[in-house]
Amino acid sequence: MNKQQSFDYIVVGGGSAGCVIASRLSEQRNVRVLLLEAGGGDGRKFWTKIPLGVGKLVNDPTCLWEASAGPEASLGQRSVRWMSGRIMGGGSSVNGMLAVRGNPSRYDDWENEACPGMGYEKLLPYFKKLETCDFSSSEKRGKNGPIGISRIEPEPVGAAFMSACKGVGLERLEDFNSDFREGATFMQASIRRGRRMSASKGYIDPVRSRSNLVVKENVVVRRILFDGLRATGVEVEEGGQHGQYLVSKEVILCAGAIRSPQILELSGIGSASVLEKFGISPILNLPGVGKNLQDHYMVRVCFRSTVPLTIYDFLNSNMYKARELAKYLASRSGMFACGSLTAMAFQKSDPGIPYPDIRIQLGLSSGAQRVSKNENSGLDPFSAFHIGGYYIHPHSRGELHIQSVDPRVSPKIAANYLQTEQDQKIIVDIVRRIRAIAQQSPLKEQIKEEIRPGPSVIDDAEILQYAKSTGDTCWHPLGTCRMGQGPLSVVDHEFRVRGIEGVRVADASVAPFQVSSNTNIPTIAVAERAADVIRGA
Repeated sequence: MNKQQSFDYIVVGGGSAGCVIASRLSEQRNVRVLLLEAGGGDGRKFWTKIPLGVGKLVNDPTCLWEASAGPEASLGQRSVRWMSGRIMGGGSSVNGMLAVRGNPSRYDDWENEACPGMGYEKLLPYFKKLETCDFSSSEKRGKNGPIGISRIEPEPVGAAFMSACKGVGLERLEDFNSDFREGATFMQASIRRGRRMSASKGYIDPVRSRSNLVVKENVVVRRILFDGLRATGVEVEEGGQHGQYLVSKEVILCAGAIRSPQILELSGIGSASVLEKFGISPILNLPGVGKNLQDHYMVRVCFRSTVPLTIYDFLNSNMYKARELAKYLASRSGMFACGSLTAMAFQKSDPGIPYPDIRIQLGLSSGAQRVSKNENSGLDPFSAFHIGGYYIHPHSRGELHIQSVDPRVSPKIAANYLQTEQDQKIIVDIVRRIRAIAQQSPLKEQIKEEIRPGPSVIDDAEILQYAKSTGDTCWHPLGTCRMGQGPLSVVDHEFRVRGIEGVRVADASVAPFQVSSNTNIPTIAVAERAADVIRGA
């Protein structure tokens, strides 16, 4: 490779944020943009096109970074499998496609933490800019953006769940992305005409022919190069060889909440005590790198179903599969056109708080684990579904740091799930809320029995132990390169790494706290804003 190739901007990471920023920056024809992705193209994977294929993707090591959180002391020394996209489109190419903006007041809280421009009204134009929403007439929704947003069509179990939610006082929300409050709703997803809409498909594929945009896949960034405190390029591993790409303006890290802080540490930016353990000479002692880690931790209640329309039934009936395939080919609808999650509800943990902070969701699968290495053997061997839930704004905080100078080795992660008494209290409350919904007609009539935790698990201590021993990640990590002005902040309100010239971070890692029940759409909107900030610099 040519070690002297130089670009105006180098974008590290071809995920939800990186695709946006590379696409938007390359709209300026007088600048050269290089986008580097560690994985391959998402076009080579059939299941990245079909929404139901998410079950295949989460067990495909060729498009994933594998990691593990733990052993987690708060979970009885249990480790939790983490994974993230190593493929063009990043998480948006392998995730559950759920499209949730989040609560407007939480973005306002973000802005109030010395982060001007991050309030909801400031970000609303970017939420609209990114999407094509074909089912809502709200002026708050976009009509001409790169990411198609569809509403999951009703199916029998989901329809029963919606009616059951009404039985516990939750009214139906027609469009929770323009009317975010307590209520029950069918899912919205980044799906258009029955196809997954990843950031790669929406932002990069249409502009690959631009002469000033170079997209390179299967390139692992080892570190950022510096002259003093000024970034001059990146060192990479490409085709089994090490090389460099030089930059005249900025390196923009979009590698996500796990790998953006990892790359900073490998480059000598982070806590000096961490770096020195691995023989890395600190360029800047920035102790907040890798701190402030947050994730959503889900507990599930599983039910044996009287309705043979679950994922188990789909996988084990050739007739069912044939019928759904015919429906998909004819109208791009049915089981193939959605993931396994179809409906959800937002609730307040306390009537006195200003916004819903609990998410409860219906999934058409059931098993001892949320995701099994084998999609068939991991499922309960009969018709079954689950209702899961999590605290949207957890109080527990973790951290992650490098455990090797090899960028292919994932950082050591301590998520610290359920570390606080508040988080423990709410996870127990969520199980009780799920059971209350399950007791309402017509959902009650679709349940033969509660499989797990089972009707014998009643008191708070038992429920908490069940949550600790079986709960799982939602794959929503953020916060590890926090935006703000405090002592543990890593970037300022314009995404610039503090104390460093020519490096910005613009992905989920900059969020100071969880603003939404899902991270993909907020990440794309924040990246849209970051692109405007960079272009105006």
